Amino acid sequence: MMQRNKRRNGRSGIPPMILFLIITFFIIVGAGLLAPVIAPVDLAETDLTKRLIKPSFLDPLSPYLMGTDNLGRDVAVRLLYAIRETVLISFSGMMIATALGTALGIISGLSGGYVDMAISFFTDVRLSVPTTFIGIILACILGAKPTTTVLVITITGWSSFCRLVRSQIIQLKKAAFIEASRSMGAGGLRIVFEHILINIASPLIVQITMELSGFILLESTLSFLGLGIEPPGTSLGVMVSSGRDYMLTHWWLAMIPSVVIVVMILQISLVGDWLRDRLDPKLKNRS
Repeated sequence: MMQRNKRRNGRSGIPPMILFLIITFFIIVGAGLLAPVIAPVDLAETDLTKRLIKPSFLDPLSPYLMGTDNLGRDVAVRLLYAIRETVLISFSGMMIATALGTALGIISGLSGGYVDMAISFFTDVRLSVPTTFIGIILACILGAKPTTTVLVITITGWSSFCRLVRSQIIQLKKAAFIEASRSMGAGGLRIVFEHILINIASPLIVQITMELSGFILLESTLSFLGLGIEPPGTSLGVMVSSGRDYMLTHWWLAMIPSVVIVVMILQISLVGDWLRDRLDPKLKNRS
């Protein structure tokens, strides 16, 4: 009996590796968000006398932890601001895409008929158009700026949430407790907020976590291609793009932000996979 209780407690708690990933992710994100407090600098300021100084892990005499770039700017400081911009843009786009996709999924699942057909059609149309193509079109029309990237993430991200919520509602709307609530005079909005949203919260949280890594990669890709933030502003994609010309001689300029992108995506993906195992009822039944 004691062994069974230990196993149950181990399953109900957070594994040490997942806890480590969550803590380190929030440390990275927190440091990025506090960049203006930690290092209040002007990103446009340059100093060519300090150009391309090696980082301290390659040269112990260097005063710069991660060296300087081709314009004499501190790479560590710019990395903090780059994380900040990438996180703010990705999270903003994710929140808007989640809200829009969830709302359309609820309308589609509850309405049925022509409304469901129309929303499903637009969802299929969106999924058939490549994300990069949408980014290029919007950047040409609106210009390369953070709001354009947020709009690209919103337009490309809402469809997955819409499909998920729609499928969940189709399964739920004929459930006995929904019919009982409707027979007692509950309106559509009350049913949505009191029953439907609560029951679809678990798969929606998993979907948000799994999609967030893709949104971070999308923002970095658009910035790398010059479709997101432009210099002197910075993001992880901008740092990789500006450092690629020095890969043979000063490899850390592109490698350091690339490693940060990989680490953040890996953290979110592993935590999302763990949440899916914990919250997905189908996987629970199999185990």
